[in-house]
Order: sequence, then structure tokens, then C-alpha cells
Amino acid sequence: MKHIKRHIYILIIINLIFSSNVWDNKLLFCLKKNIDPLKIIDKKNITNNELLNNIINKYNILNIEPWLNGATEDDFDNDIYLNRIYRITINEKNIKIIEKIKQTLESIDFIHSVEYEFYRKPLFTPNDQYYNNQWFLPDIQSNLVWDLWTDIGLIPGNRDVILASVDLGVNWNHPDLRNNLWQNLGEDADGDGRTIEGSGNNWYLDPGDLNGIDDDDWDNNSSTYIDDLIGWDPSGVNGLDDNDPNPPNSGGWSHGTHVAGLLAASTNNSTGISSTAFNCSIMSVKVSTENQPNDIYITDGFDGILYASKAGFFSKGFTIINNSWGGLGYSQYEQSVINTCFNQYNSIIVCAGGNGGDWNSNSGESNSSHYPSGYDNVVSVCPLGTNNSWNHWATYGQTVDLASPGENIRSCTGNNNYQSWDGSSMAAPIAASVFGLVKSYNMDWDNEMIQTMVLETANPIIYDINTETYLQGMLGKGKVDALSAITTPLFPKLEYSGEDIFIINDIDGEINPGEQVQLSVILYNNSDWGDAVNVSLLLETDDNVEILNENIFIGDIASGEVGINIEEPFNILFSSDLSEPNINLNLNIISNQSGYINYNQSYPIMLTVIDNPVIYGDVNEDSSINILDVVQLVNIILNNTSNLNADLNEDNNINVQDIIILINLILG
Repeated sequence: MKHIKRHIYILIIINLIFSSNVWDNKLLFCLKKNIDPLKIIDKKNITNNELLNNIINKYNILNIEPWLNGATEDDFDNDIYLNRIYRITINEKNIKIIEKIKQTLESIDFIHSVEYEFYRKPLFTPNDQYYNNQWFLPDIQSNLVWDLWTDIGLIPGNRDVILASVDLGVNWNHPDLRNNLWQNLGEDADGDGRTIEGSGNNWYLDPGDLNGIDDDDWDNNSSTYIDDLIGWDPSGVNGLDDNDPNPPNSGGWSHGTHVAGLLAASTNNSTGISSTAFNCSIMSVKVSTENQPNDIYITDGFDGILYASKAGFFSKGFTIINNSWGGLGYSQYEQSVINTCFNQYNSIIVCAGGNGGDWNSNSGESNSSHYPSGYDNVVSVCPLGTNNSWNHWATYGQTVDLASPGENIRSCTGNNNYQSWDGSSMAAPIAASVFGLVKSYNMDWDNEMIQTMVLETANPIIYDINTETYLQGMLGKGKVDALSAITTPLFPKLEYSGEDIFIINDIDGEINPGEQVQLSVILYNNSDWGDAVNVSLLLETDDNVEILNENIFIGDIASGEVGINIEEPFNILFSSDLSEPNINLNLNIISNQSGYINYNQSYPIMLTVIDNPVIYGDVNEDSSINILDVVQLVNIILNNTSNLNADLNEDNNINVQDIIILINLILG
């Protein structure tokens, strides 16, 4: 079984390699430096090496040639001589044959090494007019991760991935947005496969779908969300909801449109801007009433979050929701909305962390709690400037999960225009777009997997740049990194399943002061998650015990399998003057380490210590079993007194049967 799993694992790795940037019909190999370069005739037969000739004939190798025609004997790096590197090409594209040839060549003693040959190409660069002004896209490595799609002729993203702008509405007629609008085909009453129509600058809701009926009726209430063709407006003009989430084209109403452009603007369309997840869908949810006299406030934000979450869930099974708004004040009701959307409707909820003084009564930076970004089950995002710098106008704190570019960010605005803005309002949708791209690449992953991989692969380089003591750990896991989030293998999910305890020189089956314990922990790796590679364990405590071996290497734990350190248990020495009954330990599990990226999980373990142990048969409690205990037991029977230690057979009676058991204990 292990061999089968290993074989499957190897095949998976091979397929992952070949699905990225490796030629599936080419190999490179290098001769050792003491071996003369090969003499090749007609690029097919090797005249001076019979063994290689046999391999060429066996695998029908089409061509063999020097990899570097210009390399000479003077070109070398340590023991790799460039003029001894050769390329072989086979007739067909076949992963299994290439792998077999690679293994065969690696077994030959005069060959230094064998490698796959990687193909290189110019990096994908969108043709959008403002791409070169969008410094943040290469900063989070969006341009590099796009190649995973463009290399095989696809467009980055997936139209089934919904990114919701829960905000001031979206100018959905904008030329950089209209082609990526989410269309609710559950409301496609006329069956033409679309819910918007138009051309040029004239786009409108499909008249054939505006039938006044809640066609999809996913909430089992036919009087709500009627004709929600592209999203919803819970606020309307006078607080009356409607199906047109388009905002006014005046004043500060461009905020939601700016956010939408960062979420999923059309890219490589020779127009405007680019976005990370540029083939995903934009859902517009307008959550501010239009008849506000002065400043624009969010009036129906959580109503909008709930709509986006449920509409996405019943449409495609999930939604990634962006909320670039917030303020002070905790509400258990708001938290309940968030919990419901996360737990029941598979939503990832991304929130702007705040801009310090723009929502606080004080000016400048702030670490005060900010909501909804401070709630559980959300991803709170703080903004960065260029060169990974944190700007002192931005919020920081323990509730921040992630950092993202948020300064001089160009995106869409009303009247089909573009502007550059600053703020966590920009940082959040940039991060949300990465969540969308990761989901697009792994459509079978749930929201926990997506969220874990984006957060845990964030680059902590920001803490090397922003060295202020009070900022350490307060800007989240690091800066969002699209490339690492997608190319890093799925983390394991190791669950602590219990422990096995062996007490050295035990006398009563319990841990007592002065004893030494061997502790083996049992770990289960969830079958839906990735393999746990190079698992190591660290056991720590602040209590009055000595852990003789704190660090233990346990090896690999495949997905769906169990690991236990029974061959190398933790050895724990309990002090003889130990007084506390409970010892608290902390088990740290580290796995899948690659540079700064690693899986790290902690579990508490509590061990109970029993003071003054009771030895079975020690009736007089002098820590030994002998004739004195028999005398004591006889006196108990004669005097008809009570003593729990004397009821050796636990029948609630102290009599001659207990004497017999005690004598047998003494006699061994």
C-alpha cells in the first residue's frame, strides 16, 4: 500500500511539474568532468559510448545534441562543465517515458546529473493603457502567476468565481467592467443566456428578463430579490431596495466602482487598467441610500453582505466579498451575520482594516478595533505604500490579518474614467482579487483552504522594512503574494488526536511527583488536505517540569494517514516537590517548510499529577506492602471500622477475602 501511495504521489508531482513550465519531450544531462565530450554523428548515434547508444535505440530518441553550442572546456562551474551538457528529444510528448529515461540516465555512473528542461517565454504583459502605472500588480507578483494560464492559452481567472463589491454600487456600464459583470442566469427568464444587453456605451438590463418574478427564488420568498439580474441594491433612493446597483455619477459615489476595478477589471482589452483576477465575475451590491444630505454613509452594509453571500452560494456555491468600509463599535448582530455567511454560505469576507484618523476621532495612526474588519471570520487588510512601507495614516493591530498595496492605486471611476486613490479601501480589493485567482486555480478548494493558503504564504518582508517595535506582528501575516499563494502546495491539516503515556517505574498507574513520563502524541492528517512533509514537534511548558528532549523529528504524514512519535517519545521529568495538580504543555507542529513559508499549528496538552499516591494493598499507607498491612486489615475487620484501602476486591465489604488477596500480594 505504501508503495502504491508513493507511486501515486510521484505521478502527481510529475504532473504538477509538467503542467507548469517543463518540456514533456526533452531532457538535459551532464557528463562528469573526467569524461570526454561525446562525438555525435547525424545527431542520432553516439560513436564513443555504446551504453548511451543502447538507450537511444531503446526509447526511440529522436535527437541528441549539445545544449550550449558555444560552450568550451573553459566554461565550467565547480564540477559542471557546460560543454558536457546535452539535450535529448523524444518523438512524442509522454511524461511517463521522459521520467523513465531520466531514471535510467541517473543510474549511469559517468553521468553527473539529469534535469528536466524548462521552457521560458516573455512574461505576459497586458496591453491596457494604464498597466505601467499599476505598480502594485508586479509588486504582489500578479504578472508572474498569470503565466500559469497564458502559457496554456487560457485567460487568468474563472467566470464562475464571484467577487462581490458590497459598497456604493458599481458603474456597470464602465468599459472595463461591463464584460465581467456577474449575470444571474437563474433570472434569465427569456433563456438567451444573458441578463444584460447592449453595445458600445449603451448597456441595459435584459428586458426579456424583467418579468417581475423571482425566477430563481433561492430564499423561498417570492416577494424578495425580484429580477436581481446582476446584483442588488438594498438601499435604493429612499431606503427601498431595487434591482439596479448602479450609483449616481456625482460626488463620491465612485468608491464602489473603484473597488470593482481592482477586484476584476477586464484586462488585456487595450482599455484602461488591469486586475489580478481579470477573468472572474463582479457582483455589484449597493448598500448606501442615495438621498443622504451630506456625507455618504453605508446604510445597509450587512444586508448587502448577506445578499452577496446567499446569491453567490445558490448560484456558484460561494462568494468572495469585499467590504471597503467600516468604523468603531462592536455589534453581536453584525458578527452573527459574518458567522452565518462564512459558516453556512461558504463566503470569504475581505475587509478594509481602516485608515486611522479617517474614522477615529483622533488624527493619524490607530490600533483601535475597527469593524467589520475586527470581527472573527473576516480577513482584515491594512495598506502598504511602495517599497513595502507602512504609512502612519493606516490602521494596525492584532486584528489585522494581511497587508496589501494601498497607495497611489489606479482604478475605475464614474463617467467611465480612471483615478489613483490611497487607502485600505484599495488594499482590500487587491487582496480579494488574489483570493479570487487562487480559487480560480483550485475550484475544488473550500473557503478555509483558500483563506489558509493566501494568509500563510504572505511575505513577511514588510517586517524587515517596518522595524518599529510596536508594529511587529501588527500588520498581519505579511504582504499578499499571488504567486506563492498559488504555487505553494496545499498545506496539511494535522489534528491532535490524543496521546500515549508510559510512566517509568510506575507504582499506581498515575503520574506522581518525582516520576518520569514518556509521551507519544497521535496526529491525524485530514484526507481533504495536503501531505505533511518533514514534520517536527516542539514541546514547551512554563510549569515546574523538565522536558528532556523538546524537539523531535517525526517524518512525513501523508494525507489521510496517522503519525505518532512512539519510537522517540518526549521524556518529561516531574519534580519531586511538584505541588500543582495540572501540568500545561504546548505542542507545536511544524511542517511543509520552504523559506519563510511553513505550516505551524499548536495544541495544548494537560497532564494530571496525583500527589501522595495510594499503593494497592498498602492498608497502613506507609508506601510498602508487608505483614503490617495484614495486621492493620485484621484490626479493621475486628473493630468494624472503615478504610477504603482495605476493600481490595472492591465489593464494599471488608472481610477475609480481602485478607487472602493481601497475603497473595505479599507472596507475589
